[in-house]
Amino acid sequence: MYNWFNIIVKLMDGRFDMIKLIAIDLGGTLLNDDNTISIANLEALNYAESNGIKIALATARMYSSTKYISELIKCDYGVFSNGSFVYDIKANHIIREQLLQTKAILKLIKFAKSKDIYLHLNHRFKEGSDTYDYFTMKHLLLNEQYPEKLKNNIFLVEDIITHVLDSNDILKLILVSEKPLDSVLNEITEILTEFNLNVTEYYKNLRETLIEKTINYIEIGQTMDTKFSGLCNLLEYLGFKREEILFIGDGENDYSMFKELDNTACMNNGSEKIKQLAKYVTINNNNNSGVAEAIYHFVR
Repeated sequence: MYNWFNIIVKLMDGRFDMIKLIAIDLGGTLLNDDNTISIANLEALNYAESNGIKIALATARMYSSTKYISELIKCDYGVFSNGSFVYDIKANHIIREQLLQTKAILKLIKFAKSKDIYLHLNHRFKEGSDTYDYFTMKHLLLNEQYPEKLKNNIFLVEDIITHVLDSNDILKLILVSEKPLDSVLNEITEILTEFNLNVTEYYKNLRETLIEKTINYIEIGQTMDTKFSGLCNLLEYLGFKREEILFIGDGENDYSMFKELDNTACMNNGSEKIKQLAKYVTINNNNNSGVAEAIYHFVR
């Protein structure tokens, strides 16, 4: 005999028994402000996995800088670089990637050097710069905490031009400064138009606690990808439906996920704009295991 009470409860809750994949943002969501993951969050992820649910990261970061985290949470898939690189981690299979043109990279490097702006290159499985600062500094410092096989493949080169000419797998170029970059954005418009490039993320006043700096950055890619477009590539690969996905995030670059998905949770510390779109807003923030709260709310 059917238990009609349980059926009604599930329908009212949004059929959470159908969740097949949990996609999670990192900064401000899964990670505490000190870049660690709480025991409660790890236990909740283990609970989801024990119920047959797959785990994916959905982040602006590249896989190279999330290897330790991916291993720790037994992550299956990744929507990296805001959707430009979609990766089956366990099968070591690239589902999707969008690479920058070499000529475009060289022109942007010339511009950055003329303005004394730090530049960072994201490859498929490594990232770095010719300057020890900002993202390079951050990931080298984080590497001190990780075992050898799970360190970020971060590089520092003397000649960035030669490095680019010897490479064919660069997905994103990022310009970083502690000064505002609005004028820089205007100045590179001609280059963006010439090579049909897109500003895939523009972040202002981001506090990087590990390096004790507040930064602004412009991320440039070949196509205007989003976390949701990358997720769609992953769903097609897996044969999953949108209603079978739970997304947990907090910020503006998660907007496409919250707009398009039915099952979403926003951290208590998240953007007010995102909270208004979220199906559920946690009571706890990222420093108090908000991800665990969201998982237990949706996965019964």
